[in-house]
Amino acid sequence: MRKVTLARGGALSPYSGLGSTHTALTKRLKSGLIEGYELDEVHEYTIKKNPFARIWRRWFSGPSNVAKLSKTCDVIHITDQEQSGLVPKTGKSIVTVHDLFHLNPSERNGVEVGEQNPSFIRKKDLKKIKQGLARASLLICVSKFTQQECEMRFPGTPTTWIPHAIKLQEYEIETERPSWFSEGVNLLVIGSEEPRKRVDFAVKVCAGMDVTLHKIGAESSTESKHDLCSYAEKINCNLNWVGRLEQEEMIAALQHADALLFPSIAEGFGLPPLEAYASGTTALVADAPAHNEIPLEHHILPPEDIAAWRTAISELKDESSVVKERAAVFSVENWAKRHQNAYDSLF
Repeated sequence: MRKVTLARGGALSPYSGLGSTHTALTKRLKSGLIEGYELDEVHEYTIKKNPFARIWRRWFSGPSNVAKLSKTCDVIHITDQEQSGLVPKTGKSIVTVHDLFHLNPSERNGVEVGEQNPSFIRKKDLKKIKQGLARASLLICVSKFTQQECEMRFPGTPTTWIPHAIKLQEYEIETERPSWFSEGVNLLVIGSEEPRKRVDFAVKVCAGMDVTLHKIGAESSTESKHDLCSYAEKINCNLNWVGRLEQEEMIAALQHADALLFPSIAEGFGLPPLEAYASGTTALVADAPAHNEIPLEHHILPPEDIAAWRTAISELKDESSVVKERAAVFSVENWAKRHQNAYDSLF
């Protein structure tokens, strides 16, 4: 059995995007899911409020500690690109790259993606991240779009594509229809009010339609919630603000909804459409990277064409069997085999 040390900087909540994938990888290695490999240690620490302490750990003590750990294990696996400054100068190291938003800021459909004007300190931090990505033994990219970006920006570093995975069985449990669903058509939109998520576009699509749009996810701020609800009322969209749900509540919502709307203009992967498919529910997705790699072709819609989205909603039908079949491509078992192959390639 070869030993793998998972490394990141400050510990994140398992409910956050990067935190959840780090937690999942930890559990899967512990369980022996990746054949031939076992978890050795996990390097992470509590985030300090003091900015000087945070910089010290991120730039100096963190990389030093990971360098020491690399001498006692077979592989150092850094679980997201923001922590690439931890990549040791010797030994075998892997970085999982979720996106390059901050390393390559851009504007997509009028929405700014990534940090457009980083501070002096952040610029130094981004430089360390780029250097770490360049010296890694392998970059695991969660989307083919990100893999193409990595191959262009870090041409000397090998890459492989390993999409996120879900436990399909978790989405097959029997659930009751949520009490807050309406009698008619129930649509879901999942995510924060961050501009790239374009929840306001989903509201605009549903304006004047005989549907209820349920907004799921913790609010970014009280002000953003008020603004979105006011906008929905103004344009005659029946918006129900749900907030954050526990896992089983989320699965129940996905199973009983008529469809998920996912109009985001930029994602590292885009998990909600896959979760909808695993639940047997259609996901209507904007044709934008990298979440357009997940759905069936007829569920991918032009990002700005409101009429196309309304037509797709009005023509919804039961496609539970075909979407579940598509979700099976992203099974945990397939994910584990891909990781085994990635680890093996280092030896």
